[in-house]
Amino acid sequence: MGPAGSGKTVASVYKGPKHAVELFPVCRDGWVKVRVACIRDTYRDFARTALASWHDAFPKDHPYTVSYEGGQDRPVKHRLQWAATRAGYGEIKIDFEMITGAIGDANVEQYIKGYEISAGWINECDMIDERVPGLLFQRTGRYPKVIDIAPSELERITKIGRQTYDKMKLSYDPTEVILPRIVWGDLNPPDIDNWVYRYCEKESLPGFNLFRQPSGLSSKAENRVGKPRSSYELEAATQPEHIVRRMVHGEFGYALDGKPVYPEFNLQKHKTDSPIKTREGIPLGIGLDAGGSPAAVIVQFLPNGQLLILREICAQPGTGPSRFAEMIYEVLLSEFPGFAINEAYGDPSAFWGADRQNGELSFMETVARALNINILPAPSNEPSIRQEAVRWYLGAPIDGNTERMQVDPRNEMIIGGFAAHYKLTKQASAGETNMLAVAKNMYSHPHDALQYICLGHRGRFAVIDDGSRLGRPENVVGMRGRRDRSAAPRDRMKDTKLW
Repeated sequence: MGPAGSGKTVASVYKGPKHAVELFPVCRDGWVKVRVACIRDTYRDFARTALASWHDAFPKDHPYTVSYEGGQDRPVKHRLQWAATRAGYGEIKIDFEMITGAIGDANVEQYIKGYEISAGWINECDMIDERVPGLLFQRTGRYPKVIDIAPSELERITKIGRQTYDKMKLSYDPTEVILPRIVWGDLNPPDIDNWVYRYCEKESLPGFNLFRQPSGLSSKAENRVGKPRSSYELEAATQPEHIVRRMVHGEFGYALDGKPVYPEFNLQKHKTDSPIKTREGIPLGIGLDAGGSPAAVIVQFLPNGQLLILREICAQPGTGPSRFAEMIYEVLLSEFPGFAINEAYGDPSAFWGADRQNGELSFMETVARALNINILPAPSNEPSIRQEAVRWYLGAPIDGNTERMQVDPRNEMIIGGFAAHYKLTKQASAGETNMLAVAKNMYSHPHDALQYICLGHRGRFAVIDDGSRLGRPENVVGMRGRRDRSAAPRDRMKDTKLW
């Protein structure tokens, strides 16, 4: 997955022949036989993209061509043969067949059953039904047949296969033969609702791996010869923000019905690859949001200024304070035993509404009493100040290698909100109102809780003061600070007699 023009399709074209030369087994007759199926949604889209790139590398009249069939809204079968050199073997002979297919409106399961292939390639895989990768994977490893493969090669590829299965967290029988089986896809970043994000990022399903290319404006960008930096700069200046995010920077997109509140969030930088280990000796902080769907966030503030978002707790709509407190208590006991709670801040409005004369407790007071902790109202309920408290942790890294914020990958609502769903309303996004209102949904509640703990920890004045610096470095002060400093010498001279 990467930005537009980053060489994904061309790399996919050469991936099959490359594996044929380096990996696939030699048969008893001395040939390496490989059949790759390339799948797309429609034949016309396929002819415009993947097939055009295939013909650039292997045209119909290529010297390796043995036969060529199909085309023009029909499947293509292109068979090639060539000699290559493989380490440890010397010269080997390759018999390679590329076949194409478009699913269109066909029944996915019935369509895929017709393939007996070595490997599969899904072009623009985000546009394909989410069942296709798994079904296509089932059809790999069926060509050539096991009985046609040389016995010494079966031993070699089985050893490689076991190592691959271990990396992919897949199980296998230690006595079985494992043939090379692979399905790869190429794509530009889709919306965060797409199955690619869900399978590879959110759920991290076994067998699925996502390889991400750098931004087109990054110093590490790929395919600079095919698409120079100036081309990406032009697109960034002329295209809408949501297009630039996907096609220039290579980031997952967000729904077009609202702008994200935190465009600074970067999945690669701020989300950790594995669960965060809680730091011993450092107390916890808890942010709480009440309302119809109460939520809590458990964090740690490290001495170097880093924020670790450890755990989110999201309750169903209508959950009362007692049940909500039980949910938090269960998480604290099971995942954070022995950790002190240093601070807890909640929704200020949830401290009101109780009948004090009759001894009633508000929502937050009930939770505080149940957990036996002191929950304070956040210093402000002003959305912009709350969001600015979180945004500070999304700013410049602490040093060259340490981001100010790290989010545990298990926090699906927090990550999903950062990436797409914690967003402004349609009216606010379109500039049709002066109110920068945030859309209320299941992602907004844990984000409100995060804002309360960040604002409570940093304090209202610190958030405002950081905003007033306007990005100035520490050794540059504002006009007010300059006046205060310049006034100090005059104050000291009041008791000085010059004559």
